[in-house]
Amino acid sequence: MLVLMVFLAIPTALQAQEDLLDLLEQEMKPVRLVVDATFKSTRVVNCHSIERMQAGDLDFRVAHRFGMVKSGFKDFFGLDESGSHVSLEYGITDWLMVGAGRATVDELFNGFVKLSPIRQTSGKGGFPVTISAYGAAMTTTKDYPDPSWVVADIHRRSYVGQVLIARKFAPWLSLQVSPTIVHRNMVATPEDPNDLLALGVGGRLKFTPRTALCFEYFMVKDIKTFSGPERYNPLTIGVDIETGSHVFQIFLTNSFHVAENGYLGETTRSWRRGEVHLGFNLSRVFTLKKKK
Repeated sequence: MLVLMVFLAIPTALQAQEDLLDLLEQEMKPVRLVVDATFKSTRVVNCHSIERMQAGDLDFRVAHRFGMVKSGFKDFFGLDESGSHVSLEYGITDWLMVGAGRATVDELFNGFVKLSPIRQTSGKGGFPVTISAYGAAMTTTKDYPDPSWVVADIHRRSYVGQVLIARKFAPWLSLQVSPTIVHRNMVATPEDPNDLLALGVGGRLKFTPRTALCFEYFMVKDIKTFSGPERYNPLTIGVDIETGSHVFQIFLTNSFHVAENGYLGETTRSWRRGEVHLGFNLSRVFTLKKKK
């Protein structure tokens, strides 16, 4: 009888042991975590970053560009000339945001949508990068030099598509690549391309808890074949400064434009000749809808 009871108890004991081992394995299994704060703003500088507004957050942004620093004291090193862009950008969900703005340069209105379907994660089996998709449309309302020109509204429009791919390599280092296409409905001559293909690279190098070096550079395909003034690839170098709910960027760039159709297709200034502009971006985030 005793032997029979022992044999009957063995399966129960083995099952209990397996259950305990399963629970222990679940406890020891590494947790996969989403990597956040790859960049501190929705922009690297000019270019959008992979970041987006969280659900219910509204970003009020002001982007400003001054004239050329080399203009000297007469134009107060470019501060007498300026162009600006003001926008409102809202997080519909944690992975989807929209925005709209107005630029004084070219009297431009623009709107965009950005979504982040894939996020970088850490831990065993984590994904190595964050991928965002960005699409924008813009239209100019400025008068053209010759009043006799009749330009339909459709010809005033441009469109942008980007895939933004970034990785946070360390708490102090983030890098991004940005394959880009810009379509312009109207160009200067029939020889100029309506479609611009470009590849952007950018990054953020944090050197104190609240400041970081930021940079971006775009290589535009066949840029030397454009008609008119010689065009150059845009290069921007600056500093991020975090001040609570504000993110302030101050930088030097060879492009006076803020929108993609401008800084990718109409940059006529050269770093080699010292033709750079001082600029700043200011971001202020307001929480309109608190999370439950």
